Amino acid sequence: MTIKQTLSTIIGAGALMLAACSAEDSGSGPTDVRAPDLIVLNGDVYTSDPAAARIQAFAITDGKFSAVGTNEQMQALAASETKIIDAQGNTVTPGLIDAHSHVSGNSPYVAGVDLAYVADKAEWLEMIAEADKRLPEGEWLIGGSWDHTLSDGVYPTKQMLDKVVPDRPALLRHIDGHYSWVNSKALEMAGVTAETEAPPGGEIVVDPETGETTGILLEGAQNLVANIIPDRSDVQRQEGLAKMYKYANSFGITGLHQMGGLDDYIHIVENGDPTLRIWYGTWSSGGFGDTFEATLKDTVAKKTEIRERVQATSREEEAGPLLRLGFVKLINDGVLSAHTAVLTDDYSDREGWKGEYITSPEELKAQVQAVTAAGLPVAIHSIGDAAVKASLDAFEAAKNNVVPFPNRVEHIEIVHTEDIQRFKELGVVASMQPNHATNSIAYVPERVGDLRSARAYVWKSMLKAGVPVVFGADYATSPLNPLIQIADSVFRVSPFGFNDGEPFHPEQAVTFEEALMAYTQAGANITPWKDEIGSITVGKWADFVVLDGKVPVPMNISFRDLAVDVTYFAGREVYSKTR
Repeated sequence: MTIKQTLSTIIGAGALMLAACSAEDSGSGPTDVRAPDLIVLNGDVYTSDPAAARIQAFAITDGKFSAVGTNEQMQALAASETKIIDAQGNTVTPGLIDAHSHVSGNSPYVAGVDLAYVADKAEWLEMIAEADKRLPEGEWLIGGSWDHTLSDGVYPTKQMLDKVVPDRPALLRHIDGHYSWVNSKALEMAGVTAETEAPPGGEIVVDPETGETTGILLEGAQNLVANIIPDRSDVQRQEGLAKMYKYANSFGITGLHQMGGLDDYIHIVENGDPTLRIWYGTWSSGGFGDTFEATLKDTVAKKTEIRERVQATSREEEAGPLLRLGFVKLINDGVLSAHTAVLTDDYSDREGWKGEYITSPEELKAQVQAVTAAGLPVAIHSIGDAAVKASLDAFEAAKNNVVPFPNRVEHIEIVHTEDIQRFKELGVVASMQPNHATNSIAYVPERVGDLRSARAYVWKSMLKAGVPVVFGADYATSPLNPLIQIADSVFRVSPFGFNDGEPFHPEQAVTFEEALMAYTQAGANITPWKDEIGSITVGKWADFVVLDGKVPVPMNISFRDLAVDVTYFAGREVYSKTR
């Protein structure tokens, strides 16, 4: 069947669907089909629907896509009251779904200081000093998202922070979230010294010459200070999360696989303006700790409570799915930059060290067994090749437990080649973050050497093996903007010139269409909503994005200049660059 024939078939199906609805509602025949509320014309439309992958135009009725096809076909459906949008040849995509997120009312964008993508340490200190001046007296300085690998690769020190923030306690997390930079005031208030014992997998970094703390806390050691930071008020968090909804919409995001902040998300659904579809994962940085069984029982109960509270609002009837608690997030290792990811062989730049598990393989198996037996899928943070293998082993051991949606491994920065096929065999989803690759070009070859670098960020190999791949930002560990993430997946080039500006293992790059699928329908497929969102398809909720230009064909670096012009959620405009 040709594309033209396919479009005609879909148009006919859309018209019949509308006619049937009209006849059922009014008792009239097909001649009384109601005209669309909105029509988008002259688009370079990527639908993420293989049945009609590229189209010109589409129509929306009652918040859902009601027809797709050519300009002429859509114009024929219009009436005087139909709103017409002329996309002017610009690219249009489905609403984007970020498949791994930590968007909260405590995000650096709305609380504290955001140093993401700032390379110059002197500029960090200027921004920190500015934040210090605007914060109320006695309030902690939080946020961070700093990345020392963008400049000299050397950790900052508490002395640097003390110079600009001497009297206010400060804790600034690294962009990957696995270590923090604190000042002397914070260490003093927490009672942390060089003699303090760090939790398993954590480290209080000490200067080998002076024997004093440096101000860097790795992994679980962060909590020695973080746990004494007073919580932001409910109002502060809720107002901050409302801002984050709009911030996400400004990047074309209409869906998030979110971990953290559940109470604030249900507050938005019940009291605010929910313009994101949230597939929520209960998360704890060290598994569920000593109270695992009790916490799991509470999670199952919370799942039912959230579903009932959302349904009680009746908001999903007019806007589509808004919030479900659907999976559990676990973690078994750290990150490559801090030498806390767990590898099969020694780190190339740290002889005798392979990393240390946060959750042992045996305990991980027990946790996965318990969670999946309770009917919940699991997402496991695993970055090193040994950690990824341990996660797959845990899923294999629990393979007889039936879960309603796929299990997943998050990040997968280094993986054994033979384990790629195991993802496919076990039905496990690869959840990956493209910007992690382009940022880590600076240090990954040092950590694992050239041979293992070829097994890093293997998006293409996963797709070739038939493994479902979903993309996300893991915000705030990398930019929330999906266009940055998509560019990184297509070009695999460091924006800061690492690797002499050359692509990092370009054989693992993906096409724009593959990246878009990983940011749209693939993310919907592993939720209850695969038939409701994720593509521009008749009958689905009308989430879509218009860019301010056209995706170049063939693809070239000018793609990086594109931005979101307008975002629609269930047929309603929720962001406009000009309004």
